[in-house]
Amino acid sequence: MAKIGRNDPCPCGSGKKYKRCCLANDEAAARERHAAANAVATASVPAQSHLCHDCTHELDDAANAVFALIDAGKFDAAEQAAHDVLTRFPGMHDGYECLGRLYQAKGDRTRAIECYHQVIAFARNEPHLYDPGFVGHFQDLIDRLEPRAAAN
Repeated sequence: MAKIGRNDPCPCGSGKKYKRCCLANDEAAARERHAAANAVATASVPAQSHLCHDCTHELDDAANAVFALIDAGKFDAAEQAAHDVLTRFPGMHDGYECLGRLYQAKGDRTRAIECYHQVIAFARNEPHLYDPGFVGHFQDLIDRLEPRAAAN
């Protein structure tokens, strides 16, 4: 089965983007299968039992609101909103991505890197749900943020 990108048309035929249609249900089903096969490996990623279509829109809207707050320099509000995304959608990577971007904007490289590692962990636990370049994108961010060893 070919991997479906988040922005590809949904294979159900609805005409919507996959991320706005069946992605949440597919992610929930995959998490349940993965948890049954290997409970230890998924202990760090809480299972999300179900995200309805409206919840997927809510997730996108909430994450985009965090990014807008970051772009506006409203870091306190962005941090509160990012933690809200984590609380409301614990089985999704988006909350950690929001926090990573916030910490990066604030210049807190260490915390940004920690958050981006969490995002990568989600993708590695469910590789069939992510585009091939997804992990590479966040690894590139980490590589740019990590301090370079001083040349002697």
